[in-house]
Amino acid sequence: MPFQPSSRSLKLPGSRIRQIVSEVAQLKRRGVDVYELHVGEPGLPPARELVEELCQDLLKDPHKYFRYTPASGLEHVRQAVIEDYSRDAGTSLGIENVSLCAGSSEAILASMIVLLEKGDEVVLFDPEYLLYRPVAEFLEAHVKLVPVSIEREFNPDPELIKSVVSRRTKIFVFVNPDNPTGRVSDEDTVRLILDLAQDYDFYVIYDEAYRELYYEGTHVYAVKYNLDRVVALNTFSKGAAMPGWRLGYVVAQADFIRNFIRVLQHINLNPPTVAQYAAYLYVTKYKKEYLSKVVPIYRHRRDCMYAAVREYLPDARVFKPRAGLFMFVDLRTYLERIGTSEEELCRSVLQEKHVSMVPGSAFGDAGKGHVRLCFARETPERIREAIKRLGEYLNERARESA
Repeated sequence: MPFQPSSRSLKLPGSRIRQIVSEVAQLKRRGVDVYELHVGEPGLPPARELVEELCQDLLKDPHKYFRYTPASGLEHVRQAVIEDYSRDAGTSLGIENVSLCAGSSEAILASMIVLLEKGDEVVLFDPEYLLYRPVAEFLEAHVKLVPVSIEREFNPDPELIKSVVSRRTKIFVFVNPDNPTGRVSDEDTVRLILDLAQDYDFYVIYDEAYRELYYEGTHVYAVKYNLDRVVALNTFSKGAAMPGWRLGYVVAQADFIRNFIRVLQHINLNPPTVAQYAAYLYVTKYKKEYLSKVVPIYRHRRDCMYAAVREYLPDARVFKPRAGLFMFVDLRTYLERIGTSEEELCRSVLQEKHVSMVPGSAFGDAGKGHVRLCFARETPERIREAIKRLGEYLNERARESA
């Protein structure tokens, strides 16, 4: 008898990004040089001094670094993390307001388990980061969408936000800076959503994974305005460049954190122990100097990608993001010209031109006709060559269709 997975499990369709990661890995095993614009991870390693110090500490007392820790993380690491976050946010928070976790992906699942009842409403922007909707639907919540578009640099219409929330709304997901669009929302938008949260009695999951990677402007910290209504998700995958170590943290009111920790005990016994010690070194010794070195490099790579898109894809629509790692490029003019979808485009360009991208539809229906490009992994020269290859493919197909 063929295996039949549960109907509930089918609400978790699998990540389109992870699928592309596998496809890229297969090509690289065959010796293909792939221009990697698909995965949203830093292209620079952690601070060398941090790595060296961590390795020395591991050798001195390996048993300490391979043991279980509390589900919420080591107390001294939590304290250091919340002190660092409080300085950045310009507010005073205590250890009772933070829990570590195994990356912000685990935080998404655990936070929604804590907050949602069957039939509750979860409001998402469309397009939005691809993990939120499947988890909400897995937990039998009803998802409502707020479409955003490149015409407003993917910033939402305030009146549309007001029209979507209701007394049934339990969570409003707000990614800032945004993945995939590169949107950076201002203080007025943040405060509007928090005011609505207070009026309608819902919570804001405020995903700020890219808060340390600003090229212009500064980050808006939602916890400053209404800690009781905010669940702020953070990670050491982006600014600290430790994505494979799977460490994140949540900042929220104390009652939420206590329940979050209770749920974590049934998902993952503890956050990765070695990663906790690495994060401690990062926030206490190396963060400021490290970011001062890498942020200008990512800014330059962003500028190079933007210039290349303008040069080789003149009919595309794109804006230069002020933070994060992504550009969300509108290719609908080209796709209509050659009669294909962004899904097929991404598959074909990977196989024929060896440039990896993520189709915009992976992030929602409003992402159709777009592609997400990450400018962090490749050098400026390779970014330029990758965009050139994409332009060549589109022009070749257009000539064939003429």
